[in-house]
Amino acid sequence: MWLTRRLSRSTSSGAFIPEVDGIRFLAILGVLIVHTAGDLYFANGVHIPDWSQHRGLILRLMGGGWFGVQIFFVLSGFIVTLPFARHELQGGTAPDLKRFLLRRLTRIEPPYIVALTAFYAATLQPFQFLLHYLAGLFYSHQYVFQTLNPVAQFTWSLEVEIGFYLLAPWLTMVYRVRGHYLRWLLELLLVVLPAYTAVHWLVPHGPALIQNTLIVTIQYFFAGMFLADLYASGLLERSALWIWDLAASAAAGGLAFILCGMPYTWSYYWTTPMLIMLLFAGIVRGRFLNRIFRLPAITVIGGMCYTLYLWHMAVIGMVTFRFKPWLAGLPDLSATVAYCVLTIPVMLAFCVPIYLVLEKPFMNGPGSRFLEGLITSPFRRNLPSPLCATETAAADPATG
Repeated sequence: MWLTRRLSRSTSSGAFIPEVDGIRFLAILGVLIVHTAGDLYFANGVHIPDWSQHRGLILRLMGGGWFGVQIFFVLSGFIVTLPFARHELQGGTAPDLKRFLLRRLTRIEPPYIVALTAFYAATLQPFQFLLHYLAGLFYSHQYVFQTLNPVAQFTWSLEVEIGFYLLAPWLTMVYRVRGHYLRWLLELLLVVLPAYTAVHWLVPHGPALIQNTLIVTIQYFFAGMFLADLYASGLLERSALWIWDLAASAAAGGLAFILCGMPYTWSYYWTTPMLIMLLFAGIVRGRFLNRIFRLPAITVIGGMCYTLYLWHMAVIGMVTFRFKPWLAGLPDLSATVAYCVLTIPVMLAFCVPIYLVLEKPFMNGPGSRFLEGLITSPFRRNLPSPLCATETAAADPATG
């Protein structure tokens, strides 16, 4: 289909893993739902963290859509470190650090700068928000102000991503450990111990400086790194076995149980990185879920998640608030579902041209080539060869 080909994400080699884009669709859908429904609740004086007072199961599940960001973290850990895993475990081409960082820069910066600048201009208070804007440009707002950025609160997750990109080449040294079982045990410990520590110590008792930073979320990237190891080792190949559909469904059920907000389930929140790993494996290796998450309509929307993530709140602020009067008097559940059904398609329609103009040209397109040439022209003779195939197929909303 022409539209599918036009909107499909581009990579340097043309190679990508469709299941990753399918899972990205699931993650961004959760984010869109929670922010759309949260906007409706906020208009009625209810904040997202207070959704637990709404005892309806569906509403509580919708309130758990914020967890899509953590799924993005796992996907980012997987795709960003996969070339390193292939190099160490398969003898593939060694990723070059300069090219790795250059690719991150030319891929994520242009759409991010445009979006952040637009949100800053929309404040109409340039002097009051200038320092917040500048801190956001350098992905340091949480460390400087120890709060979410009032210019664009969603940028906290992009600050986390940048921290991981800078550390990834060194964190992937774990792949040099010889002996599969020893390495897998070490990688599993890197998931479990930070997750337990973050949930029971750092988040509830840690200083504001570390909240919403890589320090309390690194376990999700470690989970992605573990998946990259399994994938490079040949253990995550498609198998079309229905037992993996059951495994993924069980993982999704476990996540839903924890994220419903019941107080006694939060003590198990540290298990969520492992549940995402099982969900990922089940989708890749399953029969029915694999087919669903590889559908072109699903993967295309998943491939647009960076643009959707950057601009969906603007759509709510500028356009979809007009739907609220239509929903007056409806019960909470009916109004929330109707608001999401009306709003999310508008978000998609609004973001498609932005994606084509501001994001896709930097997916190994003319925009990325121009920036790479501009940055590297003084050093062109010494520029290393490109990375191996899947390095550019970034997985999270910050890398598309």
